Amino acid sequence: MAKETVQAVRKAETSAEKLVKDAQLKKDEIISEAMQKAKELSTSMLNEAQRNAENDVKEAVRRSNQILEEAKREVANEVELLKEMAKAKQQGAIDLVISNVV
Repeated sequence: MAKETVQAVRKAETSAEKLVKDAQLKKDEIISEAMQKAKELSTSMLNEAQRNAENDVKEAVRRSNQILEEAKREVANEVELLKEMAKAKQQGAIDLVISNVV
């Protein structure tokens, strides 16, 4: 009977050791999988952030170009107005000189 008890205890110990080893392997597997998923998520988030930043830069460049084009149009209009004003004043000056000469 003692022999059977010792064998039962050894069998229980062996079974317990196997359970501990299996649990350790499962723990390592879960940690490894979690780390891999975290790495993939981090990479995915980084890529998305880069895409968003690139899109923001493109939009800023587009807006900047739009503002520059509008400014160029406004300056061109002002230049035309100044030329017309200068021509009108030039004609007035010519008329004044002619009236003083005559």
